[in-house]
Amino acid sequence: MAVEIIGKLGIPTATPVAKPVVDSTKKKSGHTVAKVPAISLDQPGRLRVANLMSLLGVGHSTLYEGLRRKRYPQPDGFDGKIPYWNTATIRQFLQA
Repeated sequence: MAVEIIGKLGIPTATPVAKPVVDSTKKKSGHTVAKVPAISLDQPGRLRVANLMSLLGVGHSTLYEGLRRKRYPQPDGFDGKIPYWNTATIRQFLQA
């Protein structure tokens, strides 16, 4: 006696349905990836969210939660909607 496998549409099938191909060019998430600053904290300059994540060793969500709870210094300014911190502000925070 042969066993016949019936698919979802009632059509006999013996092969599993292939998974859809995932486009590898799509961004996985909207979160920022940590990035080591290109400048020294002793020089004047601006640091972005990715730089802070790298310096503090935290992820995106932890950084924003810390900003909300005032655990980390508030941004010194914004370029449009993008926050930035002066290197002097972060240097003071890390030395405290």
